[in-house]
Amino acid sequence: MKEQEKKFFLALCRFAGKDLEPSLTAYATPGVLGQLFYNRLAGVAHETLRRQRLLDGLPREFRNALENAAEQNAVRNRSYYRCVKELAGLLERGNSGAVMLKGALLCALYPEGCRTSNDIDLLAAPEEVTALGGLLTENGFRQGTLRGGAFVPASREEIIASKMLRGETVPYFREVALPGLRWLEVDVNFSLGYTYGEPDVLRRLLASKTTAEVNGLQLPVPARADFFVHLCAHLYKEAATLPWVRMKRDMTLYKYADLYLLLSGMSAAEKEDCFVRSRELGLAGCCGFAVLQTAALFGLTDAELFSAATDALDGNVEMLHRVAAPSEKKIYRYRTEDVAARFFLDDRLADLEEVPA
Repeated sequence: MKEQEKKFFLALCRFAGKDLEPSLTAYATPGVLGQLFYNRLAGVAHETLRRQRLLDGLPREFRNALENAAEQNAVRNRSYYRCVKELAGLLERGNSGAVMLKGALLCALYPEGCRTSNDIDLLAAPEEVTALGGLLTENGFRQGTLRGGAFVPASREEIIASKMLRGETVPYFREVALPGLRWLEVDVNFSLGYTYGEPDVLRRLLASKTTAEVNGLQLPVPARADFFVHLCAHLYKEAATLPWVRMKRDMTLYKYADLYLLLSGMSAAEKEDCFVRSRELGLAGCCGFAVLQTAALFGLTDAELFSAATDALDGNVEMLHRVAAPSEKKIYRYRTEDVAARFFLDDRLADLEEVPA
């Protein structure tokens, strides 16, 4: 992509601001459009352009693609929240201590048509997983995967291996056949997978369980600071682990947009609470990493936020550029230190070089 195309793309993703230069619409190219869909931000781009009354000046195919994406997202989300409502009811009737993470809350915080979710993520205590699985199975869910739109049941060996090796169950699916949403997927996690001493951290996240009103529903979620810190740590796990880089799922921009959204709505005191909580949970570095990379990609200029995120690294600025390969017991480092420039690399894997562990 040309530099002006990159600038336009990032400006379209900054939906909380009002600083999109109208002249940039001249760079509404197929390349920009492709990046928006690849990063699941076509709906966000439509909202940015709508708010700033710039849609009419775009090429027709560019504009129509974004409008259609926003409409489809809205339809899908209405179906999605019908499912979220049902699952929340199941958890309540089953006296479950599980909490909902990520999309179940985030999709409703964006303007309509901006964000969708492929699944409902649950975090549960290890001892509750069997009962939770039974609850889902009793209500029509089966464990497996989707291939070509068809459900493929998981074998007993796959179910056991997922629990033992990944700290999560094989996903649960149920065909719901709703507008824009044929299958509902529920992922049950009982391990965080990004920190030492994680059983204690997991239980502390679950202990902070509260309810959030989302689209008129009362959803079980971690406390606000814990929700934010978990989101940061989850982003860090994917951005700084080699298998995710290989899959090209390490820097999908909608994950950073979630943090941008939350940060844009926080007071200074709420941001400070998040960093304090990240230290209590032993996840300060993950939080600093995620916030600093988000700031670089979305042009955040809050000096106090930048300072707090830098302090969270405890001097380990190298953390921003390193990738772990757990199975190889190796550490790699990006040659490209500029985070925004790194995002636009066609092959980030090729930008890595091995360094001493």
